[in-house]
Amino acid sequence: MNVPTLVRERYKIWSRFLKEQVFFSLQHSQQHTKEHCARVLLFCLLFAQRENLSEQDADALAMAACFHDSRRMNDGLDVGHGHRAAEYYRTWCAEHEHVLDARVVWIMAYHEQNDELGKAALRREFPDDPNAVLLYQLFKDADALDRFRLGPEGLDINYLRTPYAKELVEFSQTLLRIGPERVLSES
Repeated sequence: MNVPTLVRERYKIWSRFLKEQVFFSLQHSQQHTKEHCARVLLFCLLFAQRENLSEQDADALAMAACFHDSRRMNDGLDVGHGHRAAEYYRTWCAEHEHVLDARVVWIMAYHEQNDELGKAALRREFPDDPNAVLLYQLFKDADALDRFRLGPEGLDINYLRTPYAKELVEFSQTLLRIGPERVLSES
């Protein structure tokens, strides 16, 4: 897959941020690692490019990708890890004097929840933001596309929400096999 130059450039910036700024509670995870978050990050940036999102919306997706699994306690369902990650993001923003994007909080808090609950929460919290629900759906698809890390049957494509996500299924397998840096260097 030919990854657009802008996506490659933004990925380098955000992957450095992920490596240097985000710390994970579950240090010895096999499934919910910074490498997983880096792949989700690349999918988020690809979605942002495809949807022609504003820089602010693209950054919201990238920030959610970087923090979303940072406060897991185990590799199982770990209900509540999205809310813990959202709180970590809030704290990080306050400590670093970074402007908090409330949409990122809600996207992360509900990324582990049923879609209808998440979409309802985003509609309620951001009634005047036409992209809030879209960002939630794009993020959920980006996270889902990396489910092959759980095994060959890890991803059920019937649960993908967007047409572009379905186009990226084969790419997601390649990305898992060789990693973002190699994919980007070859594109």
